[in-house]
Amino acid sequence: MFKLISKNIHLILLRIASRFGVFLGECIISVKKPKRVDLKKLKTFYLNRSDRIGDAIISKPFIKLLIEWLQANGCTAEIVILTSKYNHFLLQDLEDIENNVRVIEEQKNIDDYESKLSRMILKHIRFLYRTLLFRWNHGNERDESSLFLDMGGGDFNTILKYKELHNPLVAGPNIFWGSHILDIALSHSYVHYSNVNLIESYIEIITKIFAQETPPKKWFSHFFSEQARTCPNPNHTEQDGWVPQLVENKNEKTSSLSFQDFVYRNIGTFYDYSQEIKRSGICLFVGVKEFRNLPIETWKRVIHEVSEAFPDETITVLDDHTNMLYEKFIQESFPSNVILEKNTYSLGDFTKHIAHFSFVLGIDGGGINMVKSLTNSCFINTFAQPNVWSGFTGNLHRKITKGQNNWYSTVSEIPPNGQVIAHMHKTSFWLPTFNIDGNRELFKDFDTTLLIDIIRKSLKK
Repeated sequence: MFKLISKNIHLILLRIASRFGVFLGECIISVKKPKRVDLKKLKTFYLNRSDRIGDAIISKPFIKLLIEWLQANGCTAEIVILTSKYNHFLLQDLEDIENNVRVIEEQKNIDDYESKLSRMILKHIRFLYRTLLFRWNHGNERDESSLFLDMGGGDFNTILKYKELHNPLVAGPNIFWGSHILDIALSHSYVHYSNVNLIESYIEIITKIFAQETPPKKWFSHFFSEQARTCPNPNHTEQDGWVPQLVENKNEKTSSLSFQDFVYRNIGTFYDYSQEIKRSGICLFVGVKEFRNLPIETWKRVIHEVSEAFPDETITVLDDHTNMLYEKFIQESFPSNVILEKNTYSLGDFTKHIAHFSFVLGIDGGGINMVKSLTNSCFINTFAQPNVWSGFTGNLHRKITKGQNNWYSTVSEIPPNGQVIAHMHKTSFWLPTFNIDGNRELFKDFDTTLLIDIIRKSLKK
């Protein structure tokens, strides 16, 4: 009992600290006059993605499009992509020396990204001290031909390293009281209480950097509401999240498009759904960091209910490389159409394997992020904001459905193949907490009915 009370107090303190931090950052950002960058005068552009694998997977298509758009619009700057030892192998192939694109691995410890309350407070205090000291010594001087974009949000050590080395303009999201170091900033954090899709946040910050017209706010920049939304299309249901469609002009050149329109026009870059692959079966990918995962008994129920709903389909249950759940599941009895598969795949072979399934389900994490673009997919969001890490769908139509026990599903179809991209999340006082050892029992009432509806749509049944 004492342990549970202590954990709940910790979660409440983290929530209070985060909300106060976001508010303080908003106040700081509101009184700062933002800088603007002339992309044709820019000499060096640092893109900081020196953090986790999953973040890099989500960001990589965006980085590719950003580079293409910059170069098409006359930017001759050297583009330097900063990676970590964890994700360097994923981003290395973006290097293009001939076209002035380099990929550099930063030496750092992934512990920098822990969200434990004590570490978070100490990290912010150290950052505040060093940035104020830097400001005292350098005043308002900047090298305005150099730009640093923090794509992780709050990567204090790397921001300080490059600020002290090159004194570039710094752009990024609200990073609480550290926001004073930002020359161009989003009023919201990437992950704390904004619920804006990560790619949409990137689009907004690039729009601010290069002084383009500010993109309109999307409906998903706020937490899902149970109220019906006004929708001009009578074919949409009341719970649909309606977003107006972009009218495409095939003759428009990249150089004449705003960055937002360019990304929306090329939304296929975020997906790799090959029609040449023969697909069959359903994969339930149960592997993820333990604190994010569903309780084991919940997974057992999901496996049984999905196998019963699709008796003619093979249901493959696949763990991550630890095979922790695999070892538990092989001791259980499941229906005859369920296959328990031990994960012995390399990352490359893993992605090829998943691409041959008609549908894959997983918990938000590096594994499902790596493969959700390859086939029809759904990820279950647990402790993070639901829209931040969801598949980027731009201005495409999204259908939101409320199920039982405050579970929601959001479903989109990606043209031209009708690939289904979906995610599920639960609303609760305790959510989101993000990357902390929360109470997994919150998710034991997972609504399998919503999931089965998504699978039926994916399999066209």
